[in-house]
Amino acid sequence: MANNESINDTLDVIRRALEDESDFSEKNDNVLILNKKINDDGTVKLLDQSNEINNIIEKKLSDLLEKKLFTMLENQLPKILDKYLKNKK
Repeated sequence: MANNESINDTLDVIRRALEDESDFSEKNDNVLILNKKINDDGTVKLLDQSNEINNIIEKKLSDLLEKKLFTMLENQLPKILDKYLKNKK
């Protein structure tokens, strides 16, 4: 029962944070960081506040940046090269 209670507590925190319009609005880029990680096997692990959370955030940001940069280059690079080559003539 302890895992279910822990998961319910975590979900309650998320729900309250999302419902609080004064903290989370479309104009703000707030980030909600939780100190628990759900493992693939369903167990809940309490994260070390300093290193583990920073490592997870760094990895996620790197992955997102890599995907965004790849997509941007894939979509925009041909247009940029065409424009450059047309101006060279």
